[in-house]
Amino acid sequence: MPISHNVTVKPITEDDFHTLDYEVMSAVFSMHKDLGRFYEERIYQNELAYRCKKMGFGSVDTEVPIHVSYRDFEKVYYMDMVIDDRVVYELKTAESITGQHRKQALNYLLLMGMQHGKVINMRPQSVQSYFISTRLTPDKRKEFNISDQGWENLDEDSIWLKQLMIELISEWGVFLDTILFYDAVRFFSGGDDSVLGRIEVFNDSRFLGTQMVHLLNPEIALNISAVTKGVAFYKQHLLKFLSHTSLKAIQWINFNHAEVQFRTITHPSVST
Repeated sequence: MPISHNVTVKPITEDDFHTLDYEVMSAVFSMHKDLGRFYEERIYQNELAYRCKKMGFGSVDTEVPIHVSYRDFEKVYYMDMVIDDRVVYELKTAESITGQHRKQALNYLLLMGMQHGKVINMRPQSVQSYFISTRLTPDKRKEFNISDQGWENLDEDSIWLKQLMIELISEWGVFLDTILFYDAVRFFSGGDDSVLGRIEVFNDSRFLGTQMVHLLNPEIALNISAVTKGVAFYKQHLLKFLSHTSLKAIQWINFNHAEVQFRTITHPSVST
């Protein structure tokens, strides 16, 4: 199975979710009042699980694994808490909830085929929380379009990359965290040493330093993104980045909702 877990996912209406969440949050506020705000995430996770079980929830599971695989590649995610096989909760101890925290929780919902979840931050003076919801089902995530008009098969590595990405998307679907796809590319390329490398950066003739990038080979970089607004602007900045290096091109794969865009960004000095 490309995506597997041990949860028998049960559907939940939005109203039932808010009813369940009201009870969970009462336990969260009580826990925050009793324990304060300076413990690590695992402490709050254990205490909240105890309190939710005591409140009578049918099931309260912590550190729930999700296995994502393709051929010999496997990545395991661990969700903080799943309640009643219906709702995902992620506990944080950060200055504030960030976009990355929300993205992580949404990624879990999509992988699980669930619709509702919440990120809870215990560190602030007052509990901070953020609802995460989606209507995307696993089947819907398999409905995607390939747009490759701007792609160039510059070499064998480029051909290999495009084929691999299409295979991965066909297995896992779209809307997932791009880090998962980076991890798979690194794995099938032979590991970090084969894909990650430092390149020199110049402004005119002035050497500015080196920067770590994903490389298909010494001449071609790789960029995987999920840009849905300002795609043209993002492309302009990839071109600016490229123009201050000795790289020949960037092979860019962008997840724009259900459209997967394959584009080749070439150095201004390279004629194609």
